[in-house]
Amino acid sequence: MKGLLVLLFSLNASVASANDGLHSFVKGLDTTLKYVNRADSRPCENEPLTPASSQSAKYQGKAVTALSESDAQALFREMQSHTEIPFDFAIAGCEERAHEMSRLMLLKGVRPLKMFASVDENKSPRLEVPHPNGKDKRRWKFHVAPLVMVRINGKDVPYIIDPSMEKKAVPLQEWKKHMTLHDPKIPVMMDATIAEQYDISGRYVRPFSDESWNRANQEKLKEFKEYSKDPDGENNYLFQMQRDLERMDMMDN
Repeated sequence: MKGLLVLLFSLNASVASANDGLHSFVKGLDTTLKYVNRADSRPCENEPLTPASSQSAKYQGKAVTALSESDAQALFREMQSHTEIPFDFAIAGCEERAHEMSRLMLLKGVRPLKMFASVDENKSPRLEVPHPNGKDKRRWKFHVAPLVMVRINGKDVPYIIDPSMEKKAVPLQEWKKHMTLHDPKIPVMMDATIAEQYDISGRYVRPFSDESWNRANQEKLKEFKEYSKDPDGENNYLFQMQRDLERMDMMDN
């Protein structure tokens, strides 16, 4: 490794002294860095940062990216491939998942919104979808996932990117339908917010430039990931939540 560094330094020094000066030096350094990346088995990124079909659009007056159907499905598959995001953890974490997916989309040049779906428990049952274990149901007072627009025959249709409950990107109304199959007449409140809004009430708005918040969110996802690996993880999570609430009550008293 030391010999390689000496060689690289000599190469760049000789390039720097060439007739075209600084321009050649920068070009040589770029070539060197690409070589080092290949040596570390890190392939060069050749794909465009922004999907080719990307266009600016609006949904309920808010800026959002519109994509082709194929690019929206490719975006879904890319989000689904992020195994560090515990999409199979049924009991909690939709806010954390939606926020991390939104951050990753913005890095690609895609501006999502977030769609919050919620019910009034005093008037209706909870939202409900099949559990990944195939036996139980997931029941949520609210749920959230990123939203993008899909341009179909010149018309923009809202689509949801939600690997926690879907196998592909689906139209908003289909996403809603899948959570209300047990009672199609449930009144569901649908609120589209900017991607930076973290919670359903809007108390927390976190810009994605806030690295400390990004790290905290990712640490929470790691915690959920560990729970998801354990067959009893959801029960253990609920037990821990109950203990934390009891501790808080004791402190308040």
